[in-house]
Amino acid sequence: MEQIIVETLKNAVSPSVIYLFGSVAAGHIRYDSDIDIAFLSDERSLDHYERFMLAQQLAEQLQRDVDLIDLKQASTVFQAQIVSSGKVIYCADEQKRAEYERLVLKMYAKLNEERAEILRNIAESGSVYDE
Repeated sequence: MEQIIVETLKNAVSPSVIYLFGSVAAGHIRYDSDIDIAFLSDERSLDHYERFMLAQQLAEQLQRDVDLIDLKQASTVFQAQIVSSGKVIYCADEQKRAEYERLVLKMYAKLNEERAEILRNIAESGSVYDE
């Protein structure tokens, strides 16, 4: 499975890193589990249609539904979840991967600092909206 993912993505997007995440990466695969894959590429990002078609190609090869995430287009929170709990199945450059993961976790920490007061206000008021 991992070899198919790596070879397909290497041919399509020249990734610098590929992660498996979700239930498959955690070893909790069931008959109806999809395969969650994230990649980071120094090349151009895929548009939604291209990413969908690539996910369909992988799904056909793997005989499972595939969720394919371009990390350049993912939110900071999602990126942090993937790098924290995902499994690296391919890495072209360990130094670049380490730099990327440090940057993501730094952005995530900054986001948490920035939203801490907002979340505290919501907790105190019991509402998201000002009254």
